Amino acid sequence: MEIRDKIILGSSKMFIKFGIRSITMDMIAEQLGISKRTIYENFTDKNELLKYSLEAGMVEQKAVVEEIFKNSENVIDAMLKTIKHNANTLKSINPLFFFDIQKYYPELYKLLIKKNDRQKISRLIEMLNKGIQEKIIRNEINVEIVAILIAEQFKMIGNQEIFPEDKFSKIEIFENISINFIRGIATEKGLSLIEKYNS
Repeated sequence: MEIRDKIILGSSKMFIKFGIRSITMDMIAEQLGISKRTIYENFTDKNELLKYSLEAGMVEQKAVVEEIFKNSENVIDAMLKTIKHNANTLKSINPLFFFDIQKYYPELYKLLIKKNDRQKISRLIEMLNKGIQEKIIRNEINVEIVAILIAEQFKMIGNQEIFPEDKFSKIEIFENISINFIRGIATEKGLSLIEKYNS
């Protein structure tokens, strides 16, 4: 692994575990057993390192989801496995991570969220169309509208004003949004697959 990738991977783990604001370049250097100078030879500042760390995380998540869909029996199966994967991922992320990125890095957050939204909506449209072909997603839905609605609902998970951390767990929010939404767009055949999966 190249040193640049090692720094991105190491800092990503620290940001997720402890939040972003509390992590310094000195701490990252110490954790990785490298000099701070080495970090600055590869990244201008913490903002740039955070940007690449977040992008790497998005690429990794995309690859995992694609692998899930590749190895699933149908779209419902893939969606439910993706929900489970994302819920487990949320468990490993310190709530401070979401708070810090929205409060202290709003421009970076908006930029990456917008990029991620485009990719996510495109993927969701493809998935919904496949589900319609499999007769497990209702064919009367407007797939573009539904894809945008799903993406927008998931963005609410990290919104502290809507879902305060001390009142709702992100996993509970995520599962309630996901399962109920899938039930709403599923055919009877799709609903039976959901029941089978949950039994």
